Amino acid sequence: MAGNVRRTLLTFLLLSTVVLTAPASAQTSPADVSQESPCDDPSACIISVSGAASVASLGPWTRSIVCPVLYTHEVVSQVVFQRMLTTILASGYRPTSLAAVDAAMSGAIDPPPGCLVLTFDDALYSQYLNALPVLARMGVPGVFFALVPGFADGVHRYMGVSELQALVAAGEEVEAHTCNHPNLAVLERLNLNAFLAEIQDCKGELEDMLGVSVNFLAYPNGAYDATVVDGVARTGYRAAFTTRASARLTASTPYTLPRIRYDPSEAPLAVIRRIRASGG
Repeated sequence: MAGNVRRTLLTFLLLSTVVLTAPASAQTSPADVSQESPCDDPSACIISVSGAASVASLGPWTRSIVCPVLYTHEVVSQVVFQRMLTTILASGYRPTSLAAVDAAMSGAIDPPPGCLVLTFDDALYSQYLNALPVLARMGVPGVFFALVPGFADGVHRYMGVSELQALVAAGEEVEAHTCNHPNLAVLERLNLNAFLAEIQDCKGELEDMLGVSVNFLAYPNGAYDATVVDGVARTGYRAAFTTRASARLTASTPYTLPRIRYDPSEAPLAVIRRIRASGG
């Protein structure tokens, strides 16, 4: 009963609020490759969504696919991250974008062969310093689930506006991870307006700041419940990601998609084994 009351109030609040969305803008290509790609044909290392329908024209998901979505946090060095990425590519995976996954699950394009998505949580500065240059050198796309600039925890260093804009200029996807990294399932019980601000207002702030559409959310700490899922769906996200480990993306549950954790500093083959154990 309490959950139904919260969802009814959430519906009222959403209908009473203007949801700001910014049109997607063209993104520039990554910086010129300064080192050889581990693939003989660099264009074969990634799967793009060229020629596919735009997000605005995509319909609901009708196709489930196997596509492991990896997530990590701190990236301690370029050397360590490049070693990990080289092993992922050598194992037959071809990193792609969430835009391509969205198009494939909507039936607009065929499922990408060797599908895998690299995601990075929290917009930590080490990701900008150590992951972005490697992604650019190797011609591989990444997805950065960003906290809105201004968040500080006194422990980590986070990207600011200029770094997030640089990600977009390099052709990377920047998506939502809220403003303050709350446990959304707890927050919606304590303060529904604050919860709504985290999923809706923070989305709008990123879109205004970067000039691109924000279509995906990663739940902080993977925390969600039925009211959270309902609010995220009504706010206009295409999908949302948890921290449940699986490689299968199911069309009927777009707001509870799985991701597989990895640490760039761990043994690369251990990550490959984890992906395969999860069905990838």
